[in-house]
This record gives sequence, C-alpha cells and structure tokens, in this order.
Amino acid sequence: MLVGTGFGATHLAWLAACPEVSVDVLGYGRDEARARDLARRFGVPRVTADPLAVIEEGNLDAVAVVSPPDTHEAVLSAALSAGLLAVTDKPLAHDTAAAARLAELAGDRGFVTFQWRQNPAFARLRELSADGRLGRIVRIELDFHHDFLAGPGTAWPWRHRGHSGGALSDQGVHLLDLLRWIVPGSWKVTAAVSSVVWPRRTGPDGTVDCEAEDLAEVLLADECGTALARVGVSRVSAGRRAIRALVQGTEGLAELAANPDDGSAVLRMGATELAFGPHAMNPYPAMLHDGKAAVGDVADFADGYAAQLLFEQASRLSRR
Repeated sequence: MLVGTGFGATHLAWLAACPEVSVDVLGYGRDEARARDLARRFGVPRVTADPLAVIEEGNLDAVAVVSPPDTHEAVLSAALSAGLLAVTDKPLAHDTAAAARLAELAGDRGFVTFQWRQNPAFARLRELSADGRLGRIVRIELDFHHDFLAGPGTAWPWRHRGHSGGALSDQGVHLLDLLRWIVPGSWKVTAAVSSVVWPRRTGPDGTVDCEAEDLAEVLLADECGTALARVGVSRVSAGRRAIRALVQGTEGLAELAANPDDGSAVLRMGATELAFGPHAMNPYPAMLHDGKAAVGDVADFADGYAAQLLFEQASRLSRR
C-alpha cells in the first residue's frame, strides 16, 4: 500500500519500474479524485481514506508513506507493529521524539527515501571524499534552490505550518542526509537563520498564515574533527532549480552541480569534468534487494532520525 497522492505519483512510477512489486491499495487524505486518477494511471485496484483499517486487514507486505510529516507516525507504527516493511518519504516524522520511536521500532524494516543517495554523481563525490584524493576534508557546502513556492500563492497550506513544513523540511533534510553520507562525522549545528518570505499566502481555500521558513542557512561543525559545513535552502528562488555541493580538502576541491528535475549533474575536480545524464534515482530496487546494493546506500530509519536531529537543531536556532 502507498499512502499519499502528491509526491506519491513519483513513488508509483518508481514502484512501476520494479516488476516484482504490485501496489494494491492507494491511500489518500483529502483528494479522492486525484487518488482515483493515479490509481487508473498506475493500475492500482483500490483506493482508501483509511489506511489504518487496510493494515488491520492483514493482506499487505509493505507500506510506503508519502503524506505530510504529521501523518507519518500513526501509519508507520501500525505497519511496523504488523510486521510489515515500512518506507517513508522525508522527513521521517513531525518531530525528533516521533522519529526516535519509529527508529527504535523499525530495526532493519524501515527505509527513508533520501533518493539523492542513489544519484551516481553524488555517489562519485562521496568516493572522492573517502579515498583520500582531496586530502583531509575541511569544508563542505550544500545548496538547494527551488521555485515551487516562488510567489504569494500556495497549493499546499500544510507546508506553511510550523517547522515540519518549511524549507528545511522540504529540502534541508535531503542536504543534511547528504552531508552525513558524503562526509561522515559527528555533525552538530552551530548556527542557523531563516526567513518567511510571505507571512500570508493565498491557498486553495483562502488565506494561509505562514509560520514555516522559505529560506534558511545552517552552519555545522564536526565535533570529532576540524571540518565545517554550510547548508543553504530556498523554495522561493524564482526561475532557478539547482543543487550544488562543494567538498574542500587539504589537497583538492570537488564541486558538483545537479538538476533536481531530472537528476543530471556535472562533477568537477581540478581540470577534470565528469557529466552524468538524467537519473531516476529510484531507491526501491535497493530497498528490496538487501538494502545496500544500489548505486549508493539506502537510508534507514536510523539515518532518518539522525537527519531529523540536525533539522530540529537548525529549526530551534533559527527561531531565536
């Protein structure tokens, strides 16, 4: 069963590429018409507004949750308690306490779709960072620009409620996970600032009061080393969609620029430039085959919890 009809469309496409998998139920929150349209497009025989009841029926092997963060814990907990494989979109939960509970419950049966780990350009950047060619890593910078909220209107009122819906949740947790994955360390947030660009927006049902940040800058340090990091996110970068990563070592520097729409990327190190074509970054094959067998690692619930800790540290500091 897949729960969620927004980014759930991407998950349905990913799952359709896995011939050994069938999606038998599509869960939705409010938009039954979209759920039925997606079910027709992807051949899902059943839709439901009550995924918990479907879990209780006992005819599932796995549940994937792609709904807003405050809905994750109830469905994932029910799935894990029923002995099912549980997959969730980021962030793992609506707060660290819920994320900790889920990580403890999951064991090796929970995965988070930090799909950029599957991107071959980022996997190559990770190799360069680990194999010594850059020397000792001293700094990493990660930036994520997007324009899906570049304007005073919004199609997603929930994205503006508290810290679980802001740019750090939308984009920042991806970068915080990439930071931990590319340059492992004992990372801690040292400073953070954020901004709400439009305090009030126009939503599908009227005016939306906006609490969640549209822009954020986060500084981090490796408490067990000397490396520093900066993470920047914007969901209001009109006309620009790009992810940038820079890893600086004592003997070299590598820089990556990626297209978030199709996964293509260019990686530069000195005079060497490597181009990577579009990539679906489908995490499901690795989840279904030993968990660690794809282009890069697959993030489990422990990774999701670790990224959530950094995300909430940044959220707290940015609100001071």
